[in-house]
Amino acid sequence: MANSIKIKSLKEQSEESDGFRILIARYRPRYLPKYKENWEQWCKDLAPSRCLWKDYLKDKKIDWAEYVRRFVLEIKNNPEAVEALSTLASTPDNDDEGCHQQHNKYCLSAKYETVTLLCHCIDDKYCHGSLVKAMIEELREQVLAHKK
Repeated sequence: MANSIKIKSLKEQSEESDGFRILIARYRPRYLPKYKENWEQWCKDLAPSRCLWKDYLKDKKIDWAEYVRRFVLEIKNNPEAVEALSTLASTPDNDDEGCHQQHNKYCLSAKYETVTLLCHCIDDKYCHGSLVKAMIEELREQVLAHKK
């Protein structure tokens, strides 16, 4: 799997160094025609629920700390999201075989050095993409520690 995880806004220019680009938004951007989609995969399961998004971004009912708490719970309670995180956290020496044996729908080719998570957020500091990246890195550390 990828050695590097990046986070970018959908509005940022695509670069070759982005590697495999995954949209982690609940909804596809209306401003972008389908023929101009600039991602290889769309993983709605790694996006906040509509309710959480509304409470935090639209209605401003909750602060960042509460958003983080609820987002992490949503992800941990969603088997599809857990599967996606596990695949993204897998290491280059063990991902291809297990991935193909399980017919994992989040299978990525080992040829990508980088995976870029794309969303609508502009500020990485207050973006679910940063939370997803941290979860992937935490899982990766657990996988590596387990191998030792």
